[in-house]
Amino acid sequence: MTDPKTPAKEPAERDEVSELVSAADIVAATGTPLVMVDAYVEIGAANLSCFAIEVSVEPELKMIDVETFCGITSFPGPTKWHFKAKFAQTFDTGAVDATLGAALAAYRSAGTVAPFRVRPHSGKAVAANNPFISGTMVPTDYAWFGGAAGATSETDIDWILTAPPTKATT
Repeated sequence: MTDPKTPAKEPAERDEVSELVSAADIVAATGTPLVMVDAYVEIGAANLSCFAIEVSVEPELKMIDVETFCGITSFPGPTKWHFKAKFAQTFDTGAVDATLGAALAAYRSAGTVAPFRVRPHSGKAVAANNPFISGTMVPTDYAWFGGAAGATSETDIDWILTAPPTKATT
């Protein structure tokens, strides 16, 4: 029984460690966060890493809603994969515009899709923590140039993959 004359412990006085850690907690994962400083970006046979400002390979999940007299139920639909990149534009031979334009022309004339490969660190070997992500994508129109006075002209692409990308670690 608690003595009414003894003040109760304030929450700040409690053993905070016992409240934060439970015997059922699993050990925290360890690793190094990926900081994008030297990503490798290849489209077709061109290494565009030095012109790449942003790059991502990401899924887009479309939900399918079924509406009945009992309400609406959502189900996972097809997943569409995107290759998204922002480049500092250049019209130099073999660089951004030449590569994107050639990919688009090949697709329009013969239906040839564009291969790509990216990895987090260009200066490190392919490994479990530096995988090559690759696939093929359908080229579409892109902005040829544009920007503000004194700023770098940039061009963005958001090209749809023909299948889910692959991840190689060797």
